[in-house]
Parts: sequence; structure tokens; C-alpha cells
Amino acid sequence: MSASDTIRLLLIHDVPSEAQRLVSMLHNAGRPNRAQHVASEAALVKLLQDKTWDLLIAAESSQKLAPAVALRTIQKMQKDVPVLLLSERDGAQPVVEGLKLGARDVITVDEDQHLLLVIQRELQALENRRKARLHDRRYHATLQRAKELLDSSKDAIAYVSDGLIVYANESFAERFGYKSGEDVEYQPLIDMLSESEREDGREFLKQCAIDNNEVEARQWKFTAKTASGSQLPTRAEVLATVYDEERCLQVRIATRAGDTEQLEAQLSDIKNRDPLTGLYNRQHFLRLLDSTINAIAGSQRTGGLLYLEIDRFEQTVLGTVGVAGADALQKKVAELLQSSLRRGDVVARYGDESFCLLMSETTPDSAERRTGELLKKISDTIFEAAGKTLHVTASVGISLLSEASGSGEKVLNQALKAHDQALQHNDKGDCFALYEPDTEQQDDANTYRRARVAQALEAGKLKLLYQPVLSLQGSGEHLYEVLVRLVDGKEELAPVAFLEGIGDSSLSSKMDRWVILTAIKAAAAQRATGKQVTLLLHLTSASLLDSSLPAWLGVAFKAAKVPPGAVVFQLRQEDINSNLHAARDFTKQVQDLGCRVAVCHFGTGLNPFKSLEHVKVDVAKVDPSFVREVQDEGESSETLANLIKELSTTGTKVIVPHIEQASMLPTLWQTGTDYIQGYYVQAPAEEMAFDFSLD
Repeated sequence: MSASDTIRLLLIHDVPSEAQRLVSMLHNAGRPNRAQHVASEAALVKLLQDKTWDLLIAAESSQKLAPAVALRTIQKMQKDVPVLLLSERDGAQPVVEGLKLGARDVITVDEDQHLLLVIQRELQALENRRKARLHDRRYHATLQRAKELLDSSKDAIAYVSDGLIVYANESFAERFGYKSGEDVEYQPLIDMLSESEREDGREFLKQCAIDNNEVEARQWKFTAKTASGSQLPTRAEVLATVYDEERCLQVRIATRAGDTEQLEAQLSDIKNRDPLTGLYNRQHFLRLLDSTINAIAGSQRTGGLLYLEIDRFEQTVLGTVGVAGADALQKKVAELLQSSLRRGDVVARYGDESFCLLMSETTPDSAERRTGELLKKISDTIFEAAGKTLHVTASVGISLLSEASGSGEKVLNQALKAHDQALQHNDKGDCFALYEPDTEQQDDANTYRRARVAQALEAGKLKLLYQPVLSLQGSGEHLYEVLVRLVDGKEELAPVAFLEGIGDSSLSSKMDRWVILTAIKAAAAQRATGKQVTLLLHLTSASLLDSSLPAWLGVAFKAAKVPPGAVVFQLRQEDINSNLHAARDFTKQVQDLGCRVAVCHFGTGLNPFKSLEHVKVDVAKVDPSFVREVQDEGESSETLANLIKELSTTGTKVIVPHIEQASMLPTLWQTGTDYIQGYYVQAPAEEMAFDFSLD
């Protein structure tokens, strides 16, 4: 149970003010609760009948409803409600007495920190028990479906425990001349062999049981004796398994001897599939995952694993439509996932409410982008199950596969950790997270990343992309934002983002200068053909603090024969706020050269306009979150419109990024937005070839 989930709480206390203190204490500790005071046994019975409760806290000294009576009532009604007793007595005696009554624990009055820890422990244990009961119900439902499949199978199948046939389907009985499976059950299997082969058969079955071969079946050829006494040459497969919760051997005889390869392939495929959804099952998926990791280890590719789990499955699905409806929902989620597959993808059912999607080739950005699209597709779908409509969400943990992945188990654990991290940041679900190593591993990763960028600079493995920024006011300016990518095999990364996170100022500054020189050379080539392009160049905080950069820029512009007015330098708002004096000085110096200055991620922080009083920027690019609220989440555009209007009053031009839908344009025109940028205009490209005409 998440810390933000509301606790359904029963309180037994003769002093109302003390009961209220407990409620307030829980709220103040960040544990919201819906509490109900109980003053009689009859009231307790009714409450237990009407609703599900998570916890009961009772004062040991309560007279109106004695804790012993409450515990006996809960036990009699067979309700799983953990009970905690509050005692005014010290020592072990009240604890011993309370545990004997059936309480989960006894806490001394006013020991609030102790009480909070015990509550956390008991709620977690309650959630585990509820999940265990759910899994048990689903397990037995699966067993029932498997029994039905066995009964109707054309193959002859028997289960043998300690040499006795504990189950035989109708096909098995028919093959050996019996009327029904009951006629052969609890008979020794060896008695159905010809006498000359019984000893060898006994040793073979004994060895199969010892080997515990649960994965690969062993072939067994023997001569059987039918009910009429005739000899029947037989070929069977023997596999160690569990039947009716007992270890045993499965003996399967195919429909006809000499099965074709096609039939064998079909049987193998069935064995690898989840019977409910038709997706690959967990065991087969783990084998595919290991194979993919081995293939990636011999190449420069990066793969990805998505662990997807339906949010609050027990409450939102099982509590609404029951087990049968939950099965129907699982099938439809599986169909949705299958419809989203791309070439090389593999999807599998991993658990009762979880799935895994394996991508043989991806990048961190691509994996996150695709995960966001998949989650939106799930949340936008109205599912039907058991005659009801359901709206569900899911959360995803992402783990990347590379030459350092090691094993499938390690990758899966990383994806599970990422899933937990996602829910820690957003316990309502509909979220995802990319696994990141812990501190020691992060240090190693940072060193590796620095080395990659340094090597890329030396070997020329960096390239520039250009994304057009379109004027809505018809200025005629051909403005491109310049994006840098590190090319590593088939993978492309944005090194600026992780270098800023690492904080390597010397390498960041060196890369910034490489980008500036390369970009203005490209701009000079465009201008030579008559295209008056303007560049929007991002600078890291390292360049902002580099006092020698403005003078270097003057020399670079002259050498490239590009006017300074053709360049707009873009700074992050957080960098400006953290380095206000340096940002003010840098902005003035480059503006004196003739360049313009832009701020990106504008609108974050408590008072974003405060920094504009000190740093006079020419252009502001609003933070993408304002756009997502309107474009993706359907919220009002009022906040975005007000931000744009307030920027306009300061004389600052406005860029609105991440535009992906035409529906955003009327709002932006009405607010007087100067520029738009995003995939609706054009994705980043290797050439500056966008048609800026508005015709």
C-alpha cells in the first residue's frame, strides 16, 4: 500500500479526543485516513459486513467495546483486519497478553513513531496477503482451465506419482482400450508395459524423477500392453511437473506416431505461449531475453526492455469485474500491445497484471518516447469486461540492454527497480522511469560518458541536426535550432544533456565551441546560396562562465564571414538563475557584438520574470510543460496564454516548442506567439532545407 493511499481505519477508544489525536497524528505524518469510531460489538459487526477495512487500533483499556471482544468478532467473521493495541502499561506483559488475544502488536501510548512504523509494517503485510490470495485464486482458476484442456486433448496424457497414475485423460484410456480415465487411475503405470520391459521402464521413470527435468522432455519408447492384452509399440515424452500440488511425471503420447515437424513446431509454440493471452509466457521470454543480450554483446547496438504493470489492478479491475472480467481485460491489453509492436519486438505476459516488451534496438530517448506513446494509448482506451467499461492506466520501468548487461535476470531487476522509482515519484500511476545506476555505478557511467564524448570530438563522431523555428507573424526569418548528436554505431545520443548533468566544464566548453564553429560554417554555406539563415545555438553553463568566449566569437564570425546578427545564443533559465551576474555580463557582451540571446525552459521557478529584470534577453522559449498541459492533457490554455502575453509586454519575442498538433495554432495566433517549433513544423534534419513560406 502506497504511503499516499487512504487508510480505512477503525478506532476503539473511550476518549474521543484521544481518538481524534490519533487521526490527526496520522494525517500530520502524511498518512491520509478515513477513520470510523466504533463503540459497540453490533456496530463493529455492521461495519465489517458493509466495507473492507485496513486496520483497527484499539485502546487496551476500552470499556465500551473490549479489545478481546473486537478480536473475537473479527476472527469469527474471518475478516483480515490487523489489530493494534495501545497500552498504558510498560514492560513485556501487555505485549504478551495482546499477542495471545490475536493482536498484531502492542504499542505504548504516546509512542507515535513506534506506532507509525508498526502501521507501515502491518499495511505492507496486509497488501502482501491480499496479493497472495489473489494469486491463489488465479492459480486455481488456471489449474481448472488446464484440467479442461487436458480432458479435451487429443494427445494421450497421464500424470504419474510414485509409479501410480493419478490422472489420465480420455484419450489415454482410449489408446490402451479402456472405457474412461477412471479405469486406469491409481494403477501402476509399469503394469501397462510388456513384462520384458517393466524393469527398464521402472528405472527410466525413476531417473526422470531424480533429474527433475522441468524444461526439456525426455523421449521414452516402450511396448505397452492394452486392456485386451495386445502389444502396442509406443513413443512418449516424459516431463517432471506438478499436478494437484504434488510433484509427479507427465507422460504424453502424441496423437499418432511419427508426428510431422510441423506438428512438433506447433506443440512447441503452444508450450511457449500463455494460454490466456496467446503471448509468449514468462519462461520462454526469459530465454529470448538472454538470447537478445548475447546478440547485442557482439555488436554496438542498444536494446531496451519495458516492464509494464497495470496500476492498482486489484482495486480498479478485480474489485470491479472479478476474475473472469480481469481475464477479459488482460486479453484486450495483450491485443493492444501486439498492435503496437514494431519489427524485432517481442511481447510477453510476465505476471498476473504485468507484461514485458523487448526491443532489439533502441536509444534512451526513443525508449522513453515510445513508452509515453504506449501509456497514452492504454489510458485513452475504454476497455469492456464482464459487461462493464473500464478505464485503466499502467506504469513502466525501462532498462537498456548493452554489452554490459550481463544476464536477463539483471536487466529484469533493473526494469523492476525503475518501475518502483516511477511509482515513488507518481503514486497515482500512468508514469514511467528509465533505470539509472546507483551512485558508484553512476560514477563509472559518468567516466564512460566523458570518454565517449572526448573520443567523439577527436574522431569526428559528432553531428549537427537542424530543426526549423517557424514565425507565425510572417517575419520571413529562416531560423533553425541547432542540435548536436553523438554517433555511436547505429545509436545517436544527445551529449549536451548528460555532460551538463556530469558537470564537466572543460569538456562542455570544448564541445560548445566545436558546435559553434561547425554550425556557422554550415550557415555560411547556406548564405552563399542566397538563403539568409539564422541559427539558435544552445550554450552550456560552462560557456556562460567562460569570460574568453565573447572575444573568441568575434574572431570566429569574421573567419566564417557570418554576421553576428545571424546567431541567437540560447541559455537555460536555471543556468541564468544560478549565475545571474555572469549571465548579465555575457548577454551584454554578445549583444554588443550584434548577436541575440534567448532563454529556454522559461516559466519554471517561483518568479521567472525576476531574472529578466537583470538579464535582458531578446527571445524566450517557454517550458514544454505548458504545452503538454494543453496539447496532451487537455487542460485549459489560460496559463500558457497569460505567460505569452506577459512576455509580450516586456518586448520579448516568444517561441512555443513541442507543437505536435494543428489544434494548438488558433490559441497561439490569438495570444500573439512569435514562433512555433516541434514535429508539427518538422523533425530535426541533417540539412537546412525547410520551406519557410506560409503559402
